[in-house]
Amino acid sequence: LAEPSGNLYVGSASGQAGVWGRWREYAKSGHGGNKRLKDLISRDPDYPNKFRFSILQIVPKTMARDEVIRREGIYKTKLGTRATGLNIN
Repeated sequence: LAEPSGNLYVGSASGQAGVWGRWREYAKSGHGGNKRLKDLISRDPDYPNKFRFSILQIVPKTMARDEVIRREGIYKTKLGTRATGLNIN
């Protein structure tokens, strides 16, 4: 996810709902549970309408959750989303 300032956020999707389920949560809440996004939305309720989403990697629905999280961490490190983006963990 890229937002108006150019900050990036990396999130993973696993299980039966997959990417569709994850994006549905963002569509409903605007933040998907992310603390930094919640803070930004509290200041600008229209903030989620400015996001751009990209799929970085597609993995099988049967992939173990631990492996999905490990791969998510690799992208967070490569893209620097913990240091300069919207990821806290």
